[in-house]
Amino acid sequence: MAGPAVRASAALASAAAGRNARSLDFNQGWKFVLVNAQGTTDPTGAYASAPDPGFDDSGWQDVDVPHDWSIELTPVDASYTYFSNGFLPGGLGWYRKTFTLPTSLAGKRISIEFDGVYMNSHVYVNGQLFGNHPYAYTGFNYDLTGKVHTDGATPNVIAVQAENAIPSSRWYSGSGMYRDVHLIVTDQVHVARHGTFVSTPDLEATITSGYATVQV
Repeated sequence: MAGPAVRASAALASAAAGRNARSLDFNQGWKFVLVNAQGTTDPTGAYASAPDPGFDDSGWQDVDVPHDWSIELTPVDASYTYFSNGFLPGGLGWYRKTFTLPTSLAGKRISIEFDGVYMNSHVYVNGQLFGNHPYAYTGFNYDLTGKVHTDGATPNVIAVQAENAIPSSRWYSGSGMYRDVHLIVTDQVHVARHGTFVSTPDLEATITSGYATVQV
């Protein structure tokens, strides 16, 4: 029986084969481990090489995202919890996903887009750090073009570290990759992320005549 990573890669390849597919669902087939529920450090150093493609994550939990690790824990009134977070621990967690990309994506521009990670995320692809996004409530993306394999056979590995140092919010926030993830595939010439703007100049003047000038 095929494992989650194999099924996720097959689904990804199938979606990529779809005509004009731009945003591919990247939510399935992740592995997760909670390193430390009481702080944002790795006390034993056992996960220092978690970004490396060859790191053994076979013992990690199989998850699909969106995923919140705090809600799975037991509330505790301690120095590392807070009332606004429901006394649920946060801490340090890692996510990893192994996937292959079909040859149909060779020559395309490829990026990874996160709708939100709570919080202070570091994202690695094939062992390379692509960036740090501290804020938890905004989406972000990284251009993977030329950094991922698109031969249909060589695996790619993405690793995401998330830190939730409680207290960090005035309300319950959860912890981890709590929103959707997408693989964005475009031609070399394409509309940029958030690159579409619509405006109605001089609307106050034109609306009295029953029309609006729209600039896109």
